[in-house]
Amino acid sequence: MCSARRRSARHGARGFSLLEAVAATSFLALALMAFAANTISLTHNEKSADSTSAAHALAQEKLEQLRSMQLGAAALNPGIYIDPANPLKADGTAGGTFTRRWVVSGNDSPASGLRTVTVTVSWQDTRLHTTTLASYVRCSAIPC
Repeated sequence: MCSARRRSARHGARGFSLLEAVAATSFLALALMAFAANTISLTHNEKSADSTSAAHALAQEKLEQLRSMQLGAAALNPGIYIDPANPLKADGTAGGTFTRRWVVSGNDSPASGLRTVTVTVSWQDTRLHTTTLASYVRCSAIPC
């Protein structure tokens, strides 16, 4: 009689089987691994966005500096220039990972009295990245 009671009590007992527990644990482990992989990807993308933003700021800074120079300044003569402070940090000081260079186009390019200034900033993390900004500057005389 005792045995029959135990059997019926055990038969109607509620709970999880070993198979259900293993399946739930496996599902949770997969979800956590996916979350960890996504976190790594987000961190990499955030760092890449920070570097791109810093490179754009460095290019814009040099472009504005060149555009604010007096007409006929030696730095606006046609040629290829490399920043003497290379490699640069994001704030423009020496000792970083960014390389800044600029090209001042030949005379009267694209139009009479104008020169094109193209500033390029490059950096390398897992691969080489480059950002380029361009603008026009006036020559001291028309035509240049």
